[in-house]
Amino acid sequence: MKSFKMGLLAAVGFSAALAHAAQETSRTHYIEVQTNNKIERSLVTRLGYAIDEVRSDKVFFLGNEADVAKLARLNLKAKAYKMQSNWTTQDDLSPEAARYTSYSEVAQQLQNLAASRPDLVTLTTLGNSLENRDVPMLRISGKSVAEAEAGQLPVIFYMGCHHAREHLSVEVPLLYSKYLVEQYGKNADITRLLDTREVYIAPMVNPDGHSYDYTNGIRGKMWRKNRRPNGNGTFGVDLNRNYGWGWGTGGSSTSPNSDVYMGTAAFSEPETQNVRDFVNAQPRMTTLLSFHTFSELILYPWGGTYDKVGEKQGNPADLPVFEKMARDMAAWNKYTPQQSSDLYIASGDTTDWAYGTHGIFSFTFELSPSSMWQGGFYPSPNVIEPTFNDNIKPMLYMLEFADNPHRVLTEKTPSFLETPVKVGIGIASFQDLQL
Repeated sequence: MKSFKMGLLAAVGFSAALAHAAQETSRTHYIEVQTNNKIERSLVTRLGYAIDEVRSDKVFFLGNEADVAKLARLNLKAKAYKMQSNWTTQDDLSPEAARYTSYSEVAQQLQNLAASRPDLVTLTTLGNSLENRDVPMLRISGKSVAEAEAGQLPVIFYMGCHHAREHLSVEVPLLYSKYLVEQYGKNADITRLLDTREVYIAPMVNPDGHSYDYTNGIRGKMWRKNRRPNGNGTFGVDLNRNYGWGWGTGGSSTSPNSDVYMGTAAFSEPETQNVRDFVNAQPRMTTLLSFHTFSELILYPWGGTYDKVGEKQGNPADLPVFEKMARDMAAWNKYTPQQSSDLYIASGDTTDWAYGTHGIFSFTFELSPSSMWQGGFYPSPNVIEPTFNDNIKPMLYMLEFADNPHRVLTEKTPSFLETPVKVGIGIASFQDLQL
């Protein structure tokens, strides 16, 4: 224990080690480092590594054999596993095979969906990316904007793909948009919710990074960040370390080489500015869900401090709401519910900012699979529909309680969420939707 902490603390002071802790090229191995608790895991993130997987006694991240040598010089027990082909799935490329969705396909599908139900769906935008790509977003509500404003309807925001390689985080909110539209007018509970809520869905917050990473609909380049030229031959800022609440206070890096590079300032990136400006303009927003992969977790603030909500920041009355909501949702998708910093410190993330700045009940879902050995960032596209089915009830639960999340402490879960649900959402037909 002593040598572990001394090695890490010493390493944090070595700028050269930090600058090269996570190279953007030659990430050919999965690195394992022995750790025993959240303190030790957080010290690993201070070296500039983006932890991808957490176990009780170790963490894993992408790197190369040189990282093992560096860690060994810092008295850290590490080993490297050669990347395996099954970690970047090699599925059938036939026309019938399930695939992940490209940026252009996402944009087209959202446009088609809006055109199919103009009474319910509006295609809008979060803004533009660094490389000037539009960031498409849907508004779904049975009420017009004017009616929603007059009725003071609660707003809920679902979004995916802060991190480029997390392709499954695009698919779940994308398919959820179709599910809501299909069910409106058929399912009394969905109709009720959409008539009394404003739903916004942005499946791809980071279109530049996703477009760079996306390959053939089944795998990618293991790219995490956006595509910011950093001026030293490297690219990218970690968008989920670039938000303003607690920016730069731990679990991120000042090195542009790092996968958790936090940028030159809070909200330095147009992609995070897009989210900030939209949320700032929505005073009725009560609830937010950000999709990521992988690990099968439900996370809530704080991520930038070990303090619990209400100890030093936030409303003490909100903590039992976060805990109850996380437990309830985990009962359906079987993920692990926990405070984000129980994993490790990560400052400047979306949910800390949304809750800290606006009091929005904000969650992160780390979707399937549970490990790199089960497909990691690129599981078989055949998991898209089962993962969506696993998360229908959690997403609807958040929608149900968006009017007042504190209701979860005093009211029973509505009966429509208690009955078994397994919905085939017709992935292929959605991708080919024509007007």
